[in-house]
Amino acid sequence: MMSAVRGLKMQIEPIISYHNVDPSPAVENLVHRRIKVLERRDDSLTGCEVTMGAPQRKKRHGRVFKVRLNLHLPGPDVSISREIAQGSAQDDLILALNRAFTAAEKALKKRKKKMDGVEVKHHPPVLHGEIAELEPELGYGWVQADDGRRVYFQRDSLTSDDWKRLNKGTRLRFREMQGDKGAYAASVTIAN
Repeated sequence: MMSAVRGLKMQIEPIISYHNVDPSPAVENLVHRRIKVLERRDDSLTGCEVTMGAPQRKKRHGRVFKVRLNLHLPGPDVSISREIAQGSAQDDLILALNRAFTAAEKALKKRKKKMDGVEVKHHPPVLHGEIAELEPELGYGWVQADDGRRVYFQRDSLTSDDWKRLNKGTRLRFREMQGDKGAYAASVTIAN
């Protein structure tokens, strides 16, 4: 038997499956609450599948309950599985659910910590301007950007060996970077 969790913000509606386990409102409510906790832990969670199962149906004591969670996220999905076989059937299922969701929370926390440690390099936008000042013998000059700023550049910041083609008024394409002494142009090319 399967049911869907309503009212959550995931892109894919969460799926709850029962295999050789009778559905119960208490278990269903616990799953709803624990999924909401996972969403608060990681807002990039796009979907969740919860599967609760037992190998046989009619035993009251000594049943083995297995809970499997598949969390759909950007990048690799997270899969968690927990088994419990201790006491009464209902208690074991709830214990297995709680252990699986607790493990999932820890996995999401670990994943987030790992992802936070990864720095994404942001490239500055490509700007355009024309040479306002040029010192060919000294190997540097100033670009008047189209937005009015003056940006320093030097021969080494050219992407090709076009230094001899540069004159006052030559149109350039560049990326503005920040250095110890202020803004400078990098990845400078002649704009055709």
